[in-house]
Amino acid sequence: MSVYAPRIITIKVPVDKIGEVIGPKGKMINSIQDDTGAEITIEDDGTIYIGATDGTSAEAARATIKRDRHPHMPEVGERFLATVVKTTTFGASCRCCRARTACCHITQIRSCTAQADENIDEVVHHTATRSRSRSRDR
Repeated sequence: MSVYAPRIITIKVPVDKIGEVIGPKGKMINSIQDDTGAEITIEDDGTIYIGATDGTSAEAARATIKRDRHPHMPEVGERFLATVVKTTTFGASCRCCRARTACCHITQIRSCTAQADENIDEVVHHTATRSRSRSRDR
């Protein structure tokens, strides 16, 4: 399809994130429309329609919404750099992807290290220390 052809792109966001896309008094959505020249319509179910007279404007609006207003949804098996927020007997709560918190089970943490008999606090501390020393070596 030509980059000059009109486009309508559909994006789905969680219903609780619609307010972030719109922003206070429509500030966010209006700035996206002003910057890209695209028309944006949001439905109650989280469907966002982006209409533009060319593909470049539509893709720019889609990228802005995805990047700034719609956080990445982690998938199973994906790896992230995270901060350990709390440790428990069965694992650790880790903060990743902006404000998302995930639980990392102790068996997954121990599979990354050779320490099978230590408690979770020692394993997490050792893994974090080893990661910092590797990043300094690079």
